[in-house]
Amino acid sequence: MERLLRSVILLAGSFGMVAGAAAGTEGDYQALRSWCVQRTANHDNAAWQAANNPQRYFHFHHYCFAMQWENKLISAANQKDRVAAANTIINETSYVIRHVPRTHFLIPEVYALRGRAYHSSRRSIEAESDLLVALHLDPRHVRAAMLLVSLYRSSDRRGKAEEVVKAALAASPGDPRLRKMGQDLGVALPPVPARTPAAAPSPPAAAADAVPEQPDAAAVQDTADPRSAATTGEGEAEAAEEGAASACRFCPPEDIQKRWRESFGEAQKP
Repeated sequence: MERLLRSVILLAGSFGMVAGAAAGTEGDYQALRSWCVQRTANHDNAAWQAANNPQRYFHFHHYCFAMQWENKLISAANQKDRVAAANTIINETSYVIRHVPRTHFLIPEVYALRGRAYHSSRRSIEAESDLLVALHLDPRHVRAAMLLVSLYRSSDRRGKAEEVVKAALAASPGDPRLRKMGQDLGVALPPVPARTPAAAPSPPAAAADAVPEQPDAAAVQDTADPRSAATTGEGEAEAAEEGAASACRFCPPEDIQKRWRESFGEAQKP
């Protein structure tokens, strides 16, 4: 175990390149949770089920079941109830781990959730192992790092907690949660990465009567995140723009989107 931790710490930069190809992003993990909400709400809807089982989500309804039990884990009144909820989470996430390739980009999230369940049921060795695997597969998985730090601090291993924070900050130097943990532990914080400056606006057309070029409607429709339709208020455009880089990795093929819309009785796309 100690050897594996040292490998995670010393090779954090390399893991960012090697394991990063298979690792999800924060947007990916949040999108999985959003999918779980819809999966739970449409459990008996055959049309939705048929339209929303692309290969990337296959078997992940067991992760959704585990997520439901996470609420009971948090609100458990005593250790007996906490262990019962944790065991259900462990069983459901273990199913996913057994049936989904380790290279799947959502697997780090599954290991992190199972690690949390182990930690809550006071199975520290299994929790440490799972959280280390999650970080090995995705050094940017902040929640896994925070859980591991909590585990080390609760077992009086402050030095190990500091090492994890340092490695996590090397992968995600600008994350405010990690920086707060670093401050609490007295870890030297790396500089916050500078934001990439926005591209300069295009110069105005030379001709006074030039008509601004309009974007192609079909192209706009193809690149939009379908979930942005649920966003309301002034932040709608910003939410769609921010989700385009990562969340649309979850956009299924057009024929599946069509069947999804049909399952809710929505109007057909022109």
